[in-house]
Order: sequence, then C-alpha cells, then structure tokens
Amino acid sequence: MDPGTRMSTLETGERRDSIRVPDDDEDRLTTGGDMDSDNEPDYLVRRRLHLSRAKLRGVTEMAALMAGFSVVATVELQIRKCTSPILLTSFAVTTALLVTTTMLSIMIATCILPHLEAVAKLDSIHLMKESPHEALIKYIDLSWVLANTFSILLFIVDVILLCWIKFEDLVVCIAFTSIMIPVLILLIIFSLIFYRQSVQHQYDDRRRKCDELEILNELLNNRSTSNNNSRVPSFNTLQV
Repeated sequence: MDPGTRMSTLETGERRDSIRVPDDDEDRLTTGGDMDSDNEPDYLVRRRLHLSRAKLRGVTEMAALMAGFSVVATVELQIRKCTSPILLTSFAVTTALLVTTTMLSIMIATCILPHLEAVAKLDSIHLMKESPHEALIKYIDLSWVLANTFSILLFIVDVILLCWIKFEDLVVCIAFTSIMIPVLILLIIFSLIFYRQSVQHQYDDRRRKCDELEILNELLNNRSTSNNNSRVPSFNTLQV
C-alpha cells in the first residue's frame, strides 16, 4: 500500500471515529438519560421533595406577610373612646388567631425546610429517600393549609373589623364590608374547589398506578405460565 492510500485510509478511519454513534451509556450522559423520567420511581421521589420544599417556601413568605401586618395593625391602631367593646374583642380574637396560625406555620417550615434544602442541593436519590419530608408530609400540608387558607380568611376578617374600628362614617364601613364579604366568599369557594380537584387528581393518579400494576402483574403471570408450559416435555417426544 502506497503512502497516499495509507493516509487516506487513516483519514477515513478518523472521520468514522469522529462521527461514530454513541453507545447507550454515552447517550444517557449526553442526552440527559441519567435524569429521572416520568416512568421511573426516582422521579416521584424528586417530585415529592421539590413539591414539599416549594410549599414550605411559600408558607414562610405568606406567613411572614400576615404576621407582620397583624402586628403593625395592632401597634399602630388608634382606638376611639366610642368604639364598641364587641368590635374590639372581635378584633383582638381575630388578630390572636391570625398570629397563632402564622407562627405555627413559620415554626413548622423553619424546622423542616433546612433539611429539604440540604438534601436537594446534594442531589442524591439515596439521601432524598431518607429525607424527613415523607414522614412529615402531614405537618407540611398542615402548615401550607394554615398559611394559605386560614390565615387569608382571618386576614380578610381582621381588615373588615379594623375598618369598622378605624372609620367613623357608617357608609364607608358598609361599602368596605360589602366589597370584602364577596371576596371572602369567593376565596372559600375557591379553596373548596381546589381541595376537591386536588384530592380527585391524587385519587386518579393512584388509580392509574394500580391499573398499571395490575396489567404488569397479568403480563408477568402470563409469561411465567408460558415458560412453565415450554419446560414441560410433550408426550410425542417421549414415545419410542
């Protein structure tokens, strides 16, 4: 083989090496195949972890806002002498409930969120499975409901009572209340509808997974039955 032919052969081999098709391992690394897909169990672990972390982050922001407003409203409120004691008592009770719910939500988020942040930054499936968010999911949901449902409802009631205490004009108080009451009713209706749809979605998801497991079980049973039948010797082969 002459030198020119040898050089062309080497160049052709280099081109083939440069455009060779990657194998399965390299394809996973280059195309992100090592990331969890929707059909893999690790995807559910990551999803629950990040969902719990997002809930607790939202809880801290919302609860801090509500608690700050209630404290400022209580401190800066100037009470008139002619204010009804019933309004003052209602405002005090509503503010106390608002502060209690927000502080409870913040306490739960403060205790659980650092563990989730540490596990999420490490990005390890083994550590995610050992994360406390699975065992403490009830407390996470409780803090989320308190911060995003009860605290908002108490906040609206607190603002209505604050308006009746602050303003002397009866027309202004009635106008403000007539605007806020429909908003309160809409929030309650939205909360109920959202909770119902969320529960329905979880039920449908669990039902779909159960159906998939049943189909997989039937396929495995059929395969095992066919394998057992293939291993049984026929009578024709045993005849002399």
